[in-house]
Amino acid sequence: MKYLISMVLLTAFIFSLSAVSSFADQPGGQGEHKVMPVVKGSKDLEKLKTLAGTWQGTTVMDGKEMPVTVTYKTSSNGSIVVETLFPDTPHEMVSVYYDDNGKLAMTHYCAMDNQPHFTLEDSSGDEINLVFANGTNLNPSKDSYMHDVSFEFKDKNNMVQEWTFYENGKEKGERTFTFSRAGK
Repeated sequence: MKYLISMVLLTAFIFSLSAVSSFADQPGGQGEHKVMPVVKGSKDLEKLKTLAGTWQGTTVMDGKEMPVTVTYKTSSNGSIVVETLFPDTPHEMVSVYYDDNGKLAMTHYCAMDNQPHFTLEDSSGDEINLVFANGTNLNPSKDSYMHDVSFEFKDKNNMVQEWTFYENGKEKGERTFTFSRAGK
């Protein structure tokens, strides 16, 4: 009887080692991971990937010119670009750029506590224009929200962003940001 119990326990132990070893070799396990090729996006997403790093600039708020910082980083295996405007401040906002069926799109996580979703309106070699498509936590006919954004690339180290915001279903104003790549 002791022999039978010992054999059952030994078999269970060997089986459990086999299962753990098998799990470790699977994607997401603790073993070897397969390297996936970096995602190649639309020409517009690829253009935004070149912004990776820190940018310094200015904008006018309440009639005063003020300094502004924005950072860009590529994430999720090259499938998104994360923009952080006013990093490490109470006014910090994040925008995530991605391709939707091969066309650039973006979700802006706004300090106004809403999340407008943008789609590509048009682009050229030195300009990208995104426009409001829909959003969460907002009613476009009455709330304040960002409606569109344009990027104008002056060269590889200088760009201008222009954001348009709406309120009560109508254009309320624009904010222009002029940026240069930090350290250039």
